[in-house]
Amino acid sequence: MKIEKIIENQNEEIQTLKAELTTSQKRCEQYMQAYDQLQHQLKELLRNRFGKKSERFIDPENPQTCLFGGNNRFSIEDMAGEKILENEIQIPAHSRKKKNTIEKNLPCRIEIIPLSEQDRICSCAACKKVISYETKKSLHHHPAIFEILEQRREIAVCPNGCDGSMITAPVPLHILPKVKATEEFLSFLVVSKLDDRQPLYHLEKQLRERHGIDCARQNMARWVIDLISPMQPLYNLYKDQVIEYDVSACDATTLQVLDEPGRKAETKSYMYCMCGGAPGKEVVLYEYNDREHKKFIADWFAGFAGYLHVDGDNFFEDMPELPGVILVNCNAHGRRKFEPIALGAKGKGLAKEAMRRYKELYKIERKAKDNNFSTSERYELRQKESRPLMDSSDANTK
Repeated sequence: MKIEKIIENQNEEIQTLKAELTTSQKRCEQYMQAYDQLQHQLKELLRNRFGKKSERFIDPENPQTCLFGGNNRFSIEDMAGEKILENEIQIPAHSRKKKNTIEKNLPCRIEIIPLSEQDRICSCAACKKVISYETKKSLHHHPAIFEILEQRREIAVCPNGCDGSMITAPVPLHILPKVKATEEFLSFLVVSKLDDRQPLYHLEKQLRERHGIDCARQNMARWVIDLISPMQPLYNLYKDQVIEYDVSACDATTLQVLDEPGRKAETKSYMYCMCGGAPGKEVVLYEYNDREHKKFIADWFAGFAGYLHVDGDNFFEDMPELPGVILVNCNAHGRRKFEPIALGAKGKGLAKEAMRRYKELYKIERKAKDNNFSTSERYELRQKESRPLMDSSDANTK
């Protein structure tokens, strides 16, 4: 009996030890999972804080990238901004730059603006004689050519000395009449600033060092701002093309404006980008807005009917209430949600499968871009190439 009791006690101890071992193993697995999650969170925080901002996905299991890939980087000197000019005159309370006379450094082309034949005839039937010119000098730009355009308006008077016979040729139409720069130079300024993305201080330095033109960036900034009002009718015509077509896109980017009336400098505003228009009449428009963004979006797209491509911003929550507006979301924004999960996950998973499918979709778009496909050709390519992806997705779902 004693031996049987001893054996029974030993079996109970063995079962107890097995239960404790199982519990310890489960706890160890939980600790390992918690450790992996914390490691993933730490890597994600480090990546967001110090990592690259590129959206290129590199699979940790296949990290090999293009041998000749890489981004062009700017040196610190290129991004440092404008240096203080050495030829400054020190004046109490402020410093003033020396003004360079651009007439000495640039060629000058004289343009004579004649009087009409009717204005040349005096009331006494005598032909008026040109006695002088009303002169205006403007900075002119022609592709790869900077020059001074000197406009001389004829001033004529009757040789018989009739009272009130002096007359001057009319001023040519100008988009900014009081600005001493031609429309060609203003268009060069707008393209350089908004399309080529050159900072005004860089453009000022380039004009001064390469062409000997002393044009302050404050003046250039004022000219760009003053162009908004006379260009508004053209903007409205472009907006009509966006509203009349049935496909459009809208995206907003945060913007901080200093010294804005009634707003703190830390307050963020938004710059909106609207794309649309029929094939061959594509339009890209920008508009600034600082408050009531939902109302701004609804007012801007009033009268639009069709597909509106947007992100998940809450500005667009009220858009489905507008008649005829169908919101379609952005794949690029959806992809960003899967990327950090795929980078931290081990083995295969839904996130990596999603990234693989996005990679295949990007290949289709790259093929269309490299071959300069038309709109109809892009549509046919997407229908053909994306069908296998959709079929495999349906099979996996089933």
